[in-house]
Amino acid sequence: MQQIKSFGVLQTAKVMGVVDFFLGVLVAIGFMLRFASRYGLHHHPRVLVFFLFVPILYGVGGFVLTAFLCAIYNWVARRIGGIAIELAP
Repeated sequence: MQQIKSFGVLQTAKVMGVVDFFLGVLVAIGFMLRFASRYGLHHHPRVLVFFLFVPILYGVGGFVLTAFLCAIYNWVARRIGGIAIELAP
């Protein structure tokens, strides 16, 4: 068994921020399709603003939350040890 001693906070947060941005794109598309099927897009120009805002919110939120959680993990892992994993040869 090997242990994850620490995570690179900034690098991990950057990766998760990008992943969460794309998740936000998918969520925004889902909401837009649902909204468009009920009301039509031409009646609400705010839908475009929503489509732009949600992925950015997801990306920034994912970055900040991941950085915070990685810092906590690194602090805890120094005191009690990291997560144990078994790697295939």
